[in-house]
Amino acid sequence: MLHRELTAAAPRHSEPQLPVILSRSEESTRLDNAMQPLSYEELTHEEPMHRERLNYLDWLRVLAVLGVFYAHSVDIFDMYYLHVRGEAQSASWIILVIFGTQWGMSLFFLLAGASACFALASRTGGQFVSERFKRLIIPCIVGIILLSPPEAYLFAISQSLYKGDFLQFYLYFFETIHVSWNPQWIGAISYHLWFLVYLFFVSLLTLPLLLYLRKERGQRFITKLAAFCDKPAGLFIFALPIALIQIALRAPFPGYQSWADFFIWLFIFVYGFILLANPRFTSAVRKQGLFALFVGIASFLIMLVASFTGVLNSWDNISNYSVGYLLYQLLRTIVTWSWMIFILYFGMHFLNASNKVIDYANEAILPFYVLHYPVIVVMAYYTLTWDINMAVKFLIVSTAAMLATLLLYDLLIRRINISRWLFGMKPLHKHAPQPEHVQEPPLSSSPSPPLLL
Repeated sequence: MLHRELTAAAPRHSEPQLPVILSRSEESTRLDNAMQPLSYEELTHEEPMHRERLNYLDWLRVLAVLGVFYAHSVDIFDMYYLHVRGEAQSASWIILVIFGTQWGMSLFFLLAGASACFALASRTGGQFVSERFKRLIIPCIVGIILLSPPEAYLFAISQSLYKGDFLQFYLYFFETIHVSWNPQWIGAISYHLWFLVYLFFVSLLTLPLLLYLRKERGQRFITKLAAFCDKPAGLFIFALPIALIQIALRAPFPGYQSWADFFIWLFIFVYGFILLANPRFTSAVRKQGLFALFVGIASFLIMLVASFTGVLNSWDNISNYSVGYLLYQLLRTIVTWSWMIFILYFGMHFLNASNKVIDYANEAILPFYVLHYPVIVVMAYYTLTWDINMAVKFLIVSTAAMLATLLLYDLLIRRINISRWLFGMKPLHKHAPQPEHVQEPPLSSSPSPPLLL
């Protein structure tokens, strides 16, 4: 059924069109018109919604992965060095945790939804699912088989939780897997690769809705929604469903990577698709970005005050529907959505440019994400006994892990087709340009979608 639906929505071309050479004034007029909001009649034409690559999405994706890299570097120290926890944690660390955990992973799903908008412009539903399986599930399986057991082994022996060689532990690791109805078990066996599994199932579950939104009735809805969001503070209407999910599901499903998080990320993934489906959303982000920054700072400061006074901890542990619980979930939602609006605004204004560095980084992003965490684990383990300042040790571990991860990617994955396939990359072709020399698509063609990370 999905194939029939998308076939009906896909563009049909009887014959290839010859290129048209425009004068400078005609080209300027064409570009000016492309920036105007589309009417409903224009939107319902069966053509790709975007004609040029949005480079700021690539930059935001790369910067988000770098943020996760350094967050995981800090997290490793918190796991290996248990004495760092509790009262020994600095105020700056608490601020960083509160700030980053509220919207960090949500940004990944928002960017992935934007990528889906590009992808479905030139793919059927079946092709979309097949590609997502290759790019997400296969690297995850490879990571669980090759990377998760060594990570678990180093954690276990560092805390004296296991005695024995690695081969014995390898079998033990898979024998002790406990599948549960709670999705948190996925993170327990895959570590950081849980994101790939969640993203695959979010993409799968939302596909019928995304295909519907590309049809006439869906475009009518998006046009009306875009018109509303272009009004002052209109983008904050997207925060209402998130707040309702937080309030309804956070109490029965507490903790990270729970069903509450899954459905929040599912909605945010759809939001990413919608925000790329109509130019008026871009206009709204540009208008409301600074207001979102003000709201984000104000709500974050409230969180900080609540944290240092001890109120936030009590709210976070509440499992009922008290007034404190409701206020806390609403505050979390405002922090999450306002900062994502501002980050999109920042990217549109300051990051919408391409160069060889971002081309290289954008292609490397998925294998880098798969490799970085086990590399950090190994580096941190072998510096465990070093009697030096923790800040210096963190700089050594994070820098060495960054260089080692990039070296592994460049030598063992980027240049070898079988490795590229195992880590979710497209194969190299003999006559294709080298990865770092990616040619930008012309305005008259549909761009390839950014990587779904």
